Amino acid sequence: MLQDPILLVDDDPELLSALFQSLEADGYQVETADGAVAALEAVKRRHYPVILTDLNMPGGPNGLELILAVKARDPKVLCILFTGYASLDSAIQAVKCGAYDFIRKPFKVAELEAVLDRALDHAVLLRQLEGYQKDLESRVLARWQEQQAFHQEVLDLNAMLLETLDCTDARSILAPFLRFLNARFKPGACAVLEPLGIRSWGILEGTLPEGGLQRLPAPEDLQQIGTYEHPESYLVPLRRGQCLMAALYLSFDSRSSFHPELAAFELWRKHVEAALFALHRLRAQEIG
Repeated sequence: MLQDPILLVDDDPELLSALFQSLEADGYQVETADGAVAALEAVKRRHYPVILTDLNMPGGPNGLELILAVKARDPKVLCILFTGYASLDSAIQAVKCGAYDFIRKPFKVAELEAVLDRALDHAVLLRQLEGYQKDLESRVLARWQEQQAFHQEVLDLNAMLLETLDCTDARSILAPFLRFLNARFKPGACAVLEPLGIRSWGILEGTLPEGGLQRLPAPEDLQQIGTYEHPESYLVPLRRGQCLMAALYLSFDSRSSFHPELAAFELWRKHVEAALFALHRLRAQEIG
């Protein structure tokens, strides 16, 4: 439902007053202007969804000139023209100038209101379409920004991976990846754990809450991502094939929007797994 009033324009004060009173009595919100000059000043101050204007207004711009000026300023305004000198040529000219409809005097108020109601319904549809368009543009922009941010994350993680390929120390490899993870997802605590035998874990890099290690399953029992609700925490295996190289522990102090299946986290996980596997191969070559 539109809250904006319609604008009624006529240089005949008696007709202007009569139309105003009739339309207002029937529930329309109406403002008036006693000519095209006053109407243009009103249009500068606010938006009117519909303008009703007389065609012939001596002493200033006529109705067609008013419509042209209004449409140039606000194309969404629907203009209805009425005149006592109607002809096919004037109707065609009105449409060319951007008039929504054309009414010939004398007319009954009911006839005018029928045309006005159609125009107001059309204005509602235009307002809805404008809202949909803005929403669509906002969604497209947000999606584009997400894609740009994701692309930058790919570049940043690729650079980290390249810088760590020749590292022989797991802590040196993991430190930049954990800094990235903390900045991106802001967990309360995070750490990369290494399996110590088959029953326990050791901390490679990062920190855990007090008693965190004791609450975790044994390495051989970690087949998929583990989730814990109090606090919200995750234990994510870092694998190469069937080989469990390490695990990531993440916890959040309150309910978060994080989920292990987020594309950004999966990207991070694959890069860390690649870095750890590169270290594993490097150590195997040194032993060999």
